[in-house]
Amino acid sequence: MIQPATAQSWLGAEDQKNLKGVVALDLSLATFAITTWGISQWGWLKHSPVAKREGWFAEDTHAGGADKTGHLYMSYLLSELLMMDFKRHGVRHPERKAALSALAAMTVLEIGDATSSKYGFSSEDFIADAVGVAASWWLASNPVWDDRIDLRMEYWPTSGYNLKNDAASDYSGMKHLVALKADGFNTFKNTPFKWLELQAGYYTRGFRTFDKQSSPSRHAYLGLGISLPVLAGKSTKLSKLFTYIQPPGLYLEVDKQF
Repeated sequence: MIQPATAQSWLGAEDQKNLKGVVALDLSLATFAITTWGISQWGWLKHSPVAKREGWFAEDTHAGGADKTGHLYMSYLLSELLMMDFKRHGVRHPERKAALSALAAMTVLEIGDATSSKYGFSSEDFIADAVGVAASWWLASNPVWDDRIDLRMEYWPTSGYNLKNDAASDYSGMKHLVALKADGFNTFKNTPFKWLELQAGYYTRGFRTFDKQSSPSRHAYLGLGISLPVLAGKSTKLSKLFTYIQPPGLYLEVDKQF
């Protein structure tokens, strides 16, 4: 009995090799970029490797836990960017390969942090990384929910920030959030409510040395805002940008400080 040909069987050996090369190249570039930044900004390779227990969102944790939501978002975004390129080149199972590649690159980050006097290998950071890539994988594998949920970052530089500081660690200027878009639900798709979305996020202020705010604070909030990805028009580059980036001030929020 003749078995039906799979999509992979239509590719010649050279094509399959080239697709593996795409994955390897993208992973290498991501790892190189992270390593270069780590050496230049985070003091990697200056100490013997150590592990450090950082905790999660308590007041005495690093950046009040904003680094954990930052790791989750960074891992998610890296997985999404890799997946876009894998799809563009026709790589099979791009969702899975992007998630695994992103997790590998972020593991290099954690190993690098282990050689820094400021950080050390953090199991909490690694868990946050894993959750970020898992979110990318799951949403990409479930298109219905991918149309409903965005993970985003809002950023406005901290008042004391300057170019000498590490922008990737300017947590006092960041908010990380999840947006639930009404347009993803059939009930609201053809109503005025399709332009709206619910947001839930976390951020901290006053934990960075250059942050001029006097006392550290942690915040969780719920917001109601205009859905910019829907407003910009689906399948546009601007809509894709707003899927990952949240401009400040375009929502009403209820904020809980603790």
